[in-house]
Order: sequence, then C-alpha cells, then structure tokens
Amino acid sequence: MTTHHRTAVLIACKDGEPTIGATARSAAEQADVYVVSDGSTDGTAREARLAGATVIERSESGGKPEALRSLMTAYELDKRYDYIVVLDDDTTISPDYIGLLVAVLDADERIAVASGRIDSLTTHARRWNPYIAMRAFMYWSYQVTIKRGQNALHVVNVICGANSAFRAPLFGELVRLDAPYAIDDMFWLAEIARRRLGRVAYVHDAKSWTIDPHTFRDWYRQTVRWSWGQFQSVRGHRLGMPIRRDRRSAIGIRFSWFDLAYLALLVDWIPYMLEPFAFFPVAYFLRSWINPLWLLLAYVGTTMVWISVGAIALRRPRLVLLAPAIFALDLVYRMTMLHAFLKAVFRPRVDHCRWDSPERFELTQPPATAPARAPAPAPAPAHTTSSTF
Repeated sequence: MTTHHRTAVLIACKDGEPTIGATARSAAEQADVYVVSDGSTDGTAREARLAGATVIERSESGGKPEALRSLMTAYELDKRYDYIVVLDDDTTISPDYIGLLVAVLDADERIAVASGRIDSLTTHARRWNPYIAMRAFMYWSYQVTIKRGQNALHVVNVICGANSAFRAPLFGELVRLDAPYAIDDMFWLAEIARRRLGRVAYVHDAKSWTIDPHTFRDWYRQTVRWSWGQFQSVRGHRLGMPIRRDRRSAIGIRFSWFDLAYLALLVDWIPYMLEPFAFFPVAYFLRSWINPLWLLLAYVGTTMVWISVGAIALRRPRLVLLAPAIFALDLVYRMTMLHAFLKAVFRPRVDHCRWDSPERFELTQPPATAPARAPAPAPAPAHTTSSTF
C-alpha cells in the first residue's frame, strides 16, 4: 500500500473559505483528505471539495475536537488507515511532508506522534507586520534550540496541533475523549505521557507554513490561550514530576525522563516570566559592583544578536529592522504567560474546546505545494452528527 492510501489528513474548519482550499490542495497529492465544515456560514465546504477533499458539513458548530470526532466516526478512519494527520485549516505543507513523517513513524513503533517544522506565512502587504515577525522569530528560536534538543533526547513535550501525524488507532482513542483543556493537543499530549502510549518525534526537515495573528488583539488572545492550555495540562495531568508512585514497579516508583525535561522547561519559564519585574531590583542591589546601564545594554545587546541570527537563518533581513517591536512584544509575551498562569489557577478545566481562530487573510500562493488530486472514493457516512459543545 502506498503512503498516500495509508494516511488520512483531517482538517476541521469553521468559516475558513479564504484558506481551506490551499490547505487541502497541499495535502491532496500525499494523502486522502477529509474536511469537516463545523457550522460554517461561508463557502468552506465548496472550496474544500474543489481542492479534492471529502467533506462533511455540520449545521451547528461544536468545536475542533467534536468536529474531528465526527469525521472519525462517520468514516471509521482509525480502522481504514495506518496514520492520521491533523492539519489546521490555514496550514500548508511541503510536497514531501507526509512522507517524511510516515518514514519516521514506520522506523520506530515507539513513536506515537510526529510533527514537522512550522513557519509563519505572510503577504507582501503584511511583510512589516510586527506580530507575524514576532511569531516567525519565536517559531525559529524554539524549534532550532529546545525542540531539536528535546528530539535528540527523545523527550519532545509539545504536539503541534497544526501539523501532526498520529498512529490511527491512537488518534481514534484520543479524539473520542472530551478535552477538558483550552487546547486539545495539550490534552492529547498529557494523555500520551501519563498513559505511556509512546513518544513525540520532531522532524525538522518536514516543512509547513501557517497563518498567524496580524492584529494585537488576536495575537494576545491566541498567545494566552496556548499558554493557558499548557498550564492546565501541567496541573491536570501533573506534568513535570519525574518521580511518581508506580505499583507495577519493583521499587514502587517510576522515573520519567519526559517529566524531568518538562520540569526543566517549567524552571526556565519562571525567571523568563519574572525577569522584567526582577531586573530593576537586581540592578539596584548590584549597583555597587556593576553599573545598571551595562546590565541593560547586555540584555538588549544579546537579544539583538539572537534576532539577527534568526533573520539570517530565516532569510528575512527585515527582522533586524523590526527588532525593537519584537523586543517589546517579547516583554508582552511574558505578561501573557502570567495571565495564562492565573487563568489556569482559577479555571483549571473548561467545559468545551471552542473555536477561537484569529482573523485570516486569503492564501493565493502558498509555498512549495503540489497540485490537487482527488482522494480515493470513500463510503458515505452512516450519519452526520450535529451537536454543540
């Protein structure tokens, strides 16, 4: 069986007419594509069908997890395919993307999920947008350091909800559970980790692109929601505890390298969040040993150097000119993490995962995509669910 017919791509979408066509076309040469239009009021379903996808239309919106569940149930995808790839409706993938992920999954049965690199899409009119520039820099910085390092140690602690491939039976099991956190993939990762269902692999050579927020309101809300979901998973599944009781163990405890790596990341987050508040008190108490101005210059200087390295690596020299905006947004990002932490304290669970997508712009020429090919014929679903969260 070819990779194309071993893999199904699932895309849940609500009012994604400007982007769904490009997303589906980028995957249709590589796998059978299934789209659920979750209560859309625009031409989402029409554009998805034109791109070669099999489409379910739901009359009422229930959120991403419920939408994906309806696709799995209607077509029994976990029984018909080896792998399930979940894409966001504004994510496009390179022509070899799915093949690279499947090769990694085929090579090691201990890997439960694989995801590739992600970068920010922009348009000529938005090439100077500071929010897109900030997100592009953050993606690069995180992936080239933490994520590649974690992958080398087999302790990747994030499933990218925009571009990940799951083993089909595992995804069928996960998607049937109600996700009690603001981000569904944070819940899926926590379940995989706690139930020891496998590990996550990061495939740096597999490239994808996504649309990121280009207004402050959308950028702030999405950033808070991402961190909120992560803090919820830390609290709800007690992630970051490397030593746990385990009656099945001969010594009554179990050690987890994954949780040790997660703990290290949490320890890193604390000074990152508090650094803006701590700078002036630290500078004041150290004033007799070092001029506070030199501390400030060192902090700004190292940040500027790292942004310049990112600009070279991404081949986006304008990031250097946008560095003051990126620097300012980095300070705001720390505030979003504190905001998200407090939300997790007072709202550790949610009743339902609801759609909260940022404003999209039309994708007319996504990079490195292949022409569409219609997927293999699929049997009609026994029924189309329509429910609300």
